[in-house]
Amino acid sequence: MQKLQAITPKEYLTRNGVAFRETGKELITRCLFNSCDDDSTGTEAHLYFDAETGQYNCKKCGEKGNLITLGKHFGDTTPVQRKKTANFDTELVEKCHTALPAHVRDYLHKRGLTDAVIDTKKLGYGDFYGKKWVTIPIKNADGDFVFFKLRQNPAQGNEKMTYPKSTKLKPIEAQIYDWGIIKTDTRLMLCEGEMDRLLLISKGISAITSTHGAGTFKEEWVQKIGGGKKIFICFDNDEAGRRGAERVAKMALEADIETHLITLPEDVGDKGDITEYFIKLDGKVEDLFGKYAKKYVFDKTAERIRKVEKPKKETIFEEWRQTIQENFPELLFPSEIGLSIISQILIKEITNPFALVLVGAPSAGKTITINFFADIEGLTYASDKFTPASFVSNASNVKKEDLEKIDLLPRLKYNMLLLRDLATLFSKREDDLNECLGILTRVLDGEGLNTDSGVHGQRKYTGEHLFMILAASTPIQPRVWNAMGNLGSRLFFLNILSREKSNEELAEQLTSGAYKEKENACRTETKNFLHTLWNKYPNGVDWDNTLDSTEHKLIIVLCARFLARARGTVSISKESDPFSGEKYQVHEPLIERPDRLNQLFYNLARAHALVCGRMQIKQDDLRLVVELALDSSIRSKLIRMLLERNGVMKTSDIEADLKCSKPTALKEMEVLRALGICHITQESRGRVGEPEKELRLKKEFEWFISDECKRIRGQPPPTKQNTMEDLL
Repeated sequence: MQKLQAITPKEYLTRNGVAFRETGKELITRCLFNSCDDDSTGTEAHLYFDAETGQYNCKKCGEKGNLITLGKHFGDTTPVQRKKTANFDTELVEKCHTALPAHVRDYLHKRGLTDAVIDTKKLGYGDFYGKKWVTIPIKNADGDFVFFKLRQNPAQGNEKMTYPKSTKLKPIEAQIYDWGIIKTDTRLMLCEGEMDRLLLISKGISAITSTHGAGTFKEEWVQKIGGGKKIFICFDNDEAGRRGAERVAKMALEADIETHLITLPEDVGDKGDITEYFIKLDGKVEDLFGKYAKKYVFDKTAERIRKVEKPKKETIFEEWRQTIQENFPELLFPSEIGLSIISQILIKEITNPFALVLVGAPSAGKTITINFFADIEGLTYASDKFTPASFVSNASNVKKEDLEKIDLLPRLKYNMLLLRDLATLFSKREDDLNECLGILTRVLDGEGLNTDSGVHGQRKYTGEHLFMILAASTPIQPRVWNAMGNLGSRLFFLNILSREKSNEELAEQLTSGAYKEKENACRTETKNFLHTLWNKYPNGVDWDNTLDSTEHKLIIVLCARFLARARGTVSISKESDPFSGEKYQVHEPLIERPDRLNQLFYNLARAHALVCGRMQIKQDDLRLVVELALDSSIRSKLIRMLLERNGVMKTSDIEADLKCSKPTALKEMEVLRALGICHITQESRGRVGEPEKELRLKKEFEWFISDECKRIRGQPPPTKQNTMEDLL
């Protein structure tokens, strides 16, 4: 019989030739006990293992057990033993406490700790990792000692860490220090750090802290504190402390806990804490709960609608428009869309992020357009090096308690993210591209993000996380469109087709600084306009949807339905044909529901109306919707050509316009038919003398070639007046 030795679940499965895939803290494989996965295909599997404990559960047949029962199934007889880990127990806690030298006890006295607290909490001194440390033993919720928080000998430095070290197999989970107090005390102070907490209880104040920093206080901990209690939050006097305090206060308020935020006096200094307050300033306990404490009342509007300074020069939309028109007339429309994207934040009922990518050749004006919105503090956030993994970081070289300081997602809340080069993301390998687009798709739901990693475990942001994106990229490759189609794209696209400059204009750029001056003028005017708008609506906007006409809403609905089909994914295969030699077989397309697109288009139109000084949608607001509906798919070029030809194209027309072969043209025609955008009126088999196949826009989308649509898009005045009403 094979014997089991000290081994991890992953190693044991590998040794027994069991193929599995690893997802977060789970190992997933096909059922080893019954025929649950006989009909499974691809990566489908139903047997789940905990990667740390070896506990398993088949989601189909219900078989459960651990590595010992699995060993019996395989014929192994010796129980699995865990690999040897660092020894930590009550004996070690007592040993370190007994070893606490007088000079370290004196140091703790100077930090305000009493002997009673030092002895009750078993503070000690020990040698770990080749250094001397002050040891603070931490218990879990069951009252068992689980690890030390180590603080370096004050004479040698200020380093902090844990013992044992956190590992993938045995992570050191953040704890409340300490759990016992929350069960008995009705008034609690939440502070940042074990030493601050020990000082507070030395002052007779019931206090707790998270062992892993300001940003790690968990929602379930707030639930354990329970409603009907009163808490005072006093974190360090720095940005991370303020964000952490606000975060915990919101959770506490939702749990029906009366919450107060304590703001320490400025004299504690930047990053100052409770210890500085008592030791440096000789602060009084009653002042903490009195003049420095303020009852927390969450004002969602105040958080969302940032207070910005009044502009030196108030700017109305017509003035902004004139400035852009005079300096960069070809960039007026994309800039106008940019204004309409960021201004959605002012409409309080909007909760869906909106993301637009400007697409064009290098030097087409994409970056200049984005620059108009740069450096507007509190409203925009620019990044020149971006990966979706930065939304919620799991960097292995950063301590878990410090990760919140570098997470991108909370910094973007109610801002517009400016990305001048998204092409680097689109150029990634297929697996990396799918992962990046998957994360981007999730955060663009506006509901935060949960991640799991082997280094830091689960990290998450929940609740509303509204932000906007204005990005730029060179033309998108087909493989990227396909990846977005499979994941359910949340991105919109607008093609920038700038004119080619003359030789004289290019020569003038070499000797004149006017080009940059023009850009700066547009940047200043954009900032002034947005500051004017934000000061005009300091409490946001309550939009009355009943004022918007049904006809305008129906145009938005039609655009949403059209784009949903246009960016559907279609699988095509070639089949032999006795007449033409080959024929394309189009399989069932994957088409998204238009609901999300419908809402996003409506949000954009409303924000454009607001930018123009109106509280009701008019026809002028629909151009943005129509153009994005036409540009936001891989088939945008063919679709625009179809509309230019009044909704009818022959095979030879497609060959000429797309500069492609006849088989490719026929394939594109079949795709548009499969997506339900067009129909083919001539089923030619390619015989000599037969008429060509003809692609025609379906009747339900003929509005896009109507006079009304052309008028909305700013095309030449029509000779005949068609409206949406005529086509219904």
